[in-house]
Amino acid sequence: MNILPNIENEHPAKYRDQFRRRVNNGSCYKRPFLGNREFAAFFAPVDGSETAIDYTDQLGRMLFDLNYNIDDERAKPVFFNAELNNGVLNVPVEKYKEVWRNK
Repeated sequence: MNILPNIENEHPAKYRDQFRRRVNNGSCYKRPFLGNREFAAFFAPVDGSETAIDYTDQLGRMLFDLNYNIDDERAKPVFFNAELNNGVLNVPVEKYKEVWRNK
């Protein structure tokens, strides 16, 4: 089921520009968060002075998203093993495919 039936006719620049406008205004459709909504992520436009923190650690299991694509009555939580590498948290691409494959 495609929830955005006309998306293939849209130019990617439209979404890139929409994203940039929202970041510059400090607004978002849904507030990004790290694992749980209680851990809101704050963001700002890139100004060139950003550097990653010098910290590496295993953070443990982190909630990625809720999978509503299943036939059960409840959403299925999808987790990943979070790891911070020199201040950078990388989310496995497979998790996006797992949650968004049928949307």
